[in-house]
Amino acid sequence: MGHLSVTVLAQQPSKVAMLPTKSGFVARRSLLMGSLAMLQVANPRRALGRNARDNHDEDLEFEMRTMQLFESTTRSVVAIQDLDLSSNVAAVDMDDGEIQGIGSGFVWDRFGHIVTNYHVISKIAKDTSGKKQIKVVLLGLNGDVDSYNAAIIGLDASRDLAVLKIEVPESSVLRPAVIGSSKDLRVGQNCYAIGNPYGYEHILTTGVVSGLCRQIPSPSGKPIFGAIQTDASINAGNSGGPLLDSFGRVIGINTATFTRRGSGTSSGVNFAVAIDLVRQVVPHLIVEGAVSSSRSVERGVLGPPRYLSLP
Repeated sequence: MGHLSVTVLAQQPSKVAMLPTKSGFVARRSLLMGSLAMLQVANPRRALGRNARDNHDEDLEFEMRTMQLFESTTRSVVAIQDLDLSSNVAAVDMDDGEIQGIGSGFVWDRFGHIVTNYHVISKIAKDTSGKKQIKVVLLGLNGDVDSYNAAIIGLDASRDLAVLKIEVPESSVLRPAVIGSSKDLRVGQNCYAIGNPYGYEHILTTGVVSGLCRQIPSPSGKPIFGAIQTDASINAGNSGGPLLDSFGRVIGINTATFTRRGSGTSSGVNFAVAIDLVRQVVPHLIVEGAVSSSRSVERGVLGPPRYLSLP
């Protein structure tokens, strides 16, 4: 109908020889825009195709960001192996030991400090035989796999944290993880876990922050307040590895998961110790080897705990 209206007006004898007025231009432009809109409605496939392309571009962009995040952070993540040398009486170094457990950790600084969960190395921490060692495996500059003996520097069972130290040659350059903050996390934001589940090194899983200020048990039996809940897959071997935000900053240490009774599989309800707590504890572990029982580091920073409601 818009096109017919323009045609009728142009055929009026009294207006054929007249210059078009400003209002005429506006009317024609409005009619033209209306016609274009009608054409778009009449051709929904074109609009749908454009939306599909836009969605495809967004998916590719998200995929590229995820790949870049992994590539930029994976050298900061280490595998931690619990070695038992007693099974081989002739064993003289860690290459002769039997792997009895595996976990994850990440490089804290360029001095060789590695942060992980206490429960990852608790057996070795309690060992008095001298027949157990800790092996740290990480990626070198050229993608080579390097392994080092590690010494225990500090332990805090009540917060499930431990600090190890490796001695690396001057030619090797460690890449410390970028430490973020858990203070301003929001439920629903993306997060990423990198670790060594079931002995497969440097595995990336993705998810969202599912909950905040959770309470989880520690190896000492005391509660850990302010834990982060996530649905990013966390399995045996992920413990001690970093939970990252979209910028590759560490926001927590992957620590625990609820498993279905008798199945051993994750239920998708996973927890990480908040990095703000870790940032307070680790310096004391490096310098003093422990955190004084009289020192309170959680309160006033992470807020009051919210207790889990379990079925």
